[in-house]
Amino acid sequence: MSSTVTDCGNVRIITQVIPQTGPQSAEAPPVTMLGSTSSQIISPEMKQFKNIQPKALGAVLIVLGATQISFGIVLTVVQHNSESLTVKSGIYFWIGILLLFSGSLLVEMEKREHVWLVKAAIIANFLVILSAVIATVLHATEIAQEKKISNICDAYGYCHSKTNLAYGLNVIFIILSFLEISIAVTAVVTGFRATRQEVYQWMLQAMKKALQNYESL
Repeated sequence: MSSTVTDCGNVRIITQVIPQTGPQSAEAPPVTMLGSTSSQIISPEMKQFKNIQPKALGAVLIVLGATQISFGIVLTVVQHNSESLTVKSGIYFWIGILLLFSGSLLVEMEKREHVWLVKAAIIANFLVILSAVIATVLHATEIAQEKKISNICDAYGYCHSKTNLAYGLNVIFIILSFLEISIAVTAVVTGFRATRQEVYQWMLQAMKKALQNYESL
């Protein structure tokens, strides 16, 4: 029995010629089998996902998460009696925890290539996107509230320093939220493409088994 192997992208075509004896041996066509080479090679989409340096993106998200939690602790202690919307909502803590979790998944994906890690990272980063959007709205609302307070406190100099500090902190966290959104969107889009390719490979495996069962009949 002789066989030839041809690789075409992610698909491996194996042609086997099975010698037969008898009057119908000349009419027997070669058997062609289609198979996915995912067990030997990494899909282009998975390579593309690794090309975006998930470890670096994860490290950035971890740093951002630690920053959010650290500022949340300080601001909660300092402004526990204030009407700060961001402090009362606890946004610094839950978005910080999400960032730490999402960043840890991306760092782990650099070490191990598992589909479940990619899917978990997609879900975590999608939650990061939603949280960052909500955080942006809350910080913008707090800026508007501080604007009203500054109008009331125009006659008192000490009110301006507090308002300027609140402006600065909220603007910084809005910028950080945009950074978090951009990183999370990159991870979600690339991860979705990788998982879609894995589904395609699973379909090829199913086709291969179906062809083998048909040939065995």
